[in-house]
Amino acid sequence: MTTCVSFLTLLAMACAVCITSSADEKPDVLVILTDQWSPRYTSWDNPQVRTPHLDGVAKEGMIFDACYTTSPVCMPARVSLLTGLYPHNAGHGIWGNATSYYPKPEDAPMFQDIKRAGLTTAQIGKTHWTAGPAWHDEFKNSGGFFKALGLDHVADIPGPPDSTKWRDPYSQYLREKGLLQTVADDLHGRYVKGEFEPRVSAAKTEDYHDWFTTGLAVDFIRAQAKDKPMCLVVSLHSPHPPLDAPGDYATMFDPNKLTLPANVPEKYLREGHALDQVETKRMLANYLGKMALVDDCIARLIDAMKARGTWDKTLFAFTADHGEMMGGHGYLTKGRFYEESVRVPLVVRWPDRVKAGRSKAPVQMMDVYPTIVEAVGGEVSAGRLAKSLLPIATGERKSIRPVAISEIGDKAPLRMMVCDARYKYWADEEREYLFDLESDPLEQTDLSTASEHRDTLSRMREKLLTHLRSTQTNLSAGYKPKVQRLREAEARKNGK
Repeated sequence: MTTCVSFLTLLAMACAVCITSSADEKPDVLVILTDQWSPRYTSWDNPQVRTPHLDGVAKEGMIFDACYTTSPVCMPARVSLLTGLYPHNAGHGIWGNATSYYPKPEDAPMFQDIKRAGLTTAQIGKTHWTAGPAWHDEFKNSGGFFKALGLDHVADIPGPPDSTKWRDPYSQYLREKGLLQTVADDLHGRYVKGEFEPRVSAAKTEDYHDWFTTGLAVDFIRAQAKDKPMCLVVSLHSPHPPLDAPGDYATMFDPNKLTLPANVPEKYLREGHALDQVETKRMLANYLGKMALVDDCIARLIDAMKARGTWDKTLFAFTADHGEMMGGHGYLTKGRFYEESVRVPLVVRWPDRVKAGRSKAPVQMMDVYPTIVEAVGGEVSAGRLAKSLLPIATGERKSIRPVAISEIGDKAPLRMMVCDARYKYWADEEREYLFDLESDPLEQTDLSTASEHRDTLSRMREKLLTHLRSTQTNLSAGYKPKVQRLREAEARKNGK
């Protein structure tokens, strides 16, 4: 009997060790951050989109249908991810693509938090945390800056080069192949004459910037020790204009067979030029081609993770910094609070942890940061306003925040948006807007002046005000008056 009990005890102890080991095992993390991906063009909502590899991941994970960027423009959105803060917070403070700003490492702890949890950290592709070398006064070079941010490895690849003077890895690659002048001249002409003119890239697919970036990421994955988890952010430039899908991707979609949302006017103006739906469909065909290329890049990254042997345990996230209007309401590009521009796709997959399904809870793109930190067993730095998505993704909770917020502007009054599970409200320099996304998902009927929606308008204003009141950076937090400090010191001295 004693022998039997001892055996059962040992067996229980062994099982406990196995369970603890399994629970303590940290996943690899792979984040795909795209640029200017409209939420109107995801295959789970739009059958015109061809992204089979992303679709496969989405079916195994959670799709967040109400994910909003903190700002519908590159830099503030990307800095929010890095800091876990809104543009209006101290420690962020950027509302547009400024030239003299850079995030201070003490204010941007995302990678530091992940690194402290024991992961190798890396970002390959576009960073766009600053529009210039503003960090020169504090750091001797970009390597010092990135190291201070908590990154073990960075391959910073800005937008595709329109100058032969660029020194980033992609420009160097093109120079070595004798292609830099050709690609730079092509891109320079597009930026000057119109980046929305759809034409095939001067670079072949195998020489295209996203394909090159993905190759660097695959090489990085292959080089990593299998006994140490990693967090890799792959930041691709597509489908951001110019509309220059390479090779077969430029002709993959027939413009004549595409349909446009009902909020795209028959005709509209873009920088003084009249555009119609025929031209918009031509642009959309190239835009979808760039998305298809991204999807094939995702397939290459998944294959690399499978070869590493960790894909079935990897936390995967796919999102974008902001969207693209693509003719909606008569606009192109970004910078607006319409759904096409301010909402972004978000998919989170983590086998055996994240439930497959869809959530309509309002969330923010920057919530990816604390989601990663929680998943790898780390601690999020104090003062962050981003929230982990895992309570929703695992089925523990229906929501993590009452509203989503977005902000943008370069002059007072700055523009701000608030969106709950149904209504969206924003105010710009001139007026207010109110939309019922449940009955009017294309935002074609502004309710801000409708008398029957006066209470809703007031309620949404109050939600925005409440958010601003509750998300200010409080530099006085934890302050103790001098009298209290003296009394506490006296108590410690007396051993009380």
